[in-house]
Amino acid sequence: MALSLRELLETWHAAEADPVARARLDVLALARDALALGQPHLADEALREAVARPDAGVELRYTAALAAARLGSLRRAQRLVDALLADPAARSLQVDARALAGRIAKDRWARLAPGAQRDAAGRQALAAYRDAWDATRDPFPGINAATLLLLTGAPEAARALAREVRVAAREAADMAVHWRAATLAEAALLLDEQDNAAAHYRDAVRAALGRVGDVASMRRQLRLLAGVLPLSPQVEAALALPRVAVFSGHMLDAPERAEPRFPAALEAPVAAAIAARIEALDIGFGYCAAACGSDLLFVEALLARGAEVHLVLPFPREDFLATSVAHAGEAWVARFDAALARATSVTYGVRERYLGDDSLFVYAARLMQGAARLRARQLEAEPLLLAVVDPTAPRRPGGTVDVLTGWRDNGLHAECIDLAALRVQAGVDGAAPLPPPPPAPHGGLRRDLRTMLFADMVGYSRLAEEDTPAFLAHFLGAIADVVAQADAPPQFVNTWGDGLFMVFDAVEQGAAFALRLRDAVARCDWPARGLPAATSIRIALHSGPVFQAHDRLIRRQNYFGAHVIRAARMEPVVAPGAVYVSAELACLLAAGDATEFATDYLGILPLAKSHGSCALYRLRGVGEEE
Repeated sequence: MALSLRELLETWHAAEADPVARARLDVLALARDALALGQPHLADEALREAVARPDAGVELRYTAALAAARLGSLRRAQRLVDALLADPAARSLQVDARALAGRIAKDRWARLAPGAQRDAAGRQALAAYRDAWDATRDPFPGINAATLLLLTGAPEAARALAREVRVAAREAADMAVHWRAATLAEAALLLDEQDNAAAHYRDAVRAALGRVGDVASMRRQLRLLAGVLPLSPQVEAALALPRVAVFSGHMLDAPERAEPRFPAALEAPVAAAIAARIEALDIGFGYCAAACGSDLLFVEALLARGAEVHLVLPFPREDFLATSVAHAGEAWVARFDAALARATSVTYGVRERYLGDDSLFVYAARLMQGAARLRARQLEAEPLLLAVVDPTAPRRPGGTVDVLTGWRDNGLHAECIDLAALRVQAGVDGAAPLPPPPPAPHGGLRRDLRTMLFADMVGYSRLAEEDTPAFLAHFLGAIADVVAQADAPPQFVNTWGDGLFMVFDAVEQGAAFALRLRDAVARCDWPARGLPAATSIRIALHSGPVFQAHDRLIRRQNYFGAHVIRAARMEPVVAPGAVYVSAELACLLAAGDATEFATDYLGILPLAKSHGSCALYRLRGVGEEE
């Protein structure tokens, strides 16, 4: 690869900040590198502005469609592919565009529940791949057509086509080496030659030269085949990628600690244990904080082996230094700054001050876990947790024991380095519990994690005065029915005009309610209720730490803070009939293993009232169309 992910991100951020650099940037090359590194979000963002121009080239438009497809944004990918197929100037890419149309239909087939819609998507995918194969004898659409035949119940036809494709792949002089090997591997699987398939897949991984995005595509196809074929362990191992890991570990002891838990004398043994475990587990993608002690030792070990490091800090640098680094001395502060400078990415749970709220540690830990699970999902892999933990330590919100317990409660694999055992080996006595946290410095109020829903009626401003009774009785009435029937109703509900503000305790509760509300409004026969046929709703969801306090004006509890405002500014940009969610909420859903929901990336979109921009996703239920 020409550039690492960190270098790509630096190049892109520099171009975003400097119009001159942006004008000189080869966004197509950057997007292709991002896709190869398994970063379709970055590819999508890099191409989004360029692809909207009337003079956008066909290669650029095709790459944008591929990025959208890899993101799961099938609706947008389909629009881009349809435009390519209808454009005479895109003649040179017709085969690639047809094959991509097949991939989009195949992805729809894979996400839909069994039934007529799924069957139609399978037929559409097969037809697109077969058309491209018949027109060119290109092995790529050919092997996909063969696999679709098997997946849709035609094994003999699949094997016959696999034999033809294998011959074509061996003769294809201009085919990329890693894709030729992957095609031969897939053909071998269809022909029940598992040892042969494993050998070809190993060749494909070697030839890919770190293009983890391409290897992830091979793994995705293998996952589909695993539903209909018994696969040997050798086949699955042949496509192994470096592991995605979340890390959590105890900090270095503060000077006032009565008895040691992680004394400075244990730094070298802990560092060696972390490095050995990283090597044994082949960790190549790490998600962690950057506190002194275990966190920074993990970061430094990953950086030493050239792995991706994604830091997630709960709040801004100065407050984090004060809470989690500075007590260990200036040398650790310097190591902290070096880690931030060399990390692939640095994300902050909030941009607001700490204010003594331990909920911000919980929030950041869940964001970190969700981001890792989403990254692993892109790579068709399962993440793991590596923890440096004293088994006798108390469970504190957002601390190592809390993270480890929550991870295991979700049925996920964790590896632990026993800090107590390392102390025994070093001859250091056991740990005493930490003192209680200091009181909140801001009037006794603490922020808690909540999910905020904002919604409004599409077309409300165009209603006539005489429509108001119907709006009150039927539109607000329909929403009141959804609230009354909810298994987990909102903790707080407020309205003004057509606007709705609701607050939920759990992110899964908010997501489930939003989809039920969307569907209830979509099902209504509005003309029969005296409202326009186009009556619809737009819904936005965001999760973040907010203040809950008694509001003397409305004489009940209310919710306040920057994250309430963020949710409110998201709602006006939502498409009618859709539910948009923030990146934070998408991460929290992933962290909680909420398998009934799916989130499709929409891009970094501007918010209402000049409130900046943020990454937004469309929320849907698993098994439904995008």
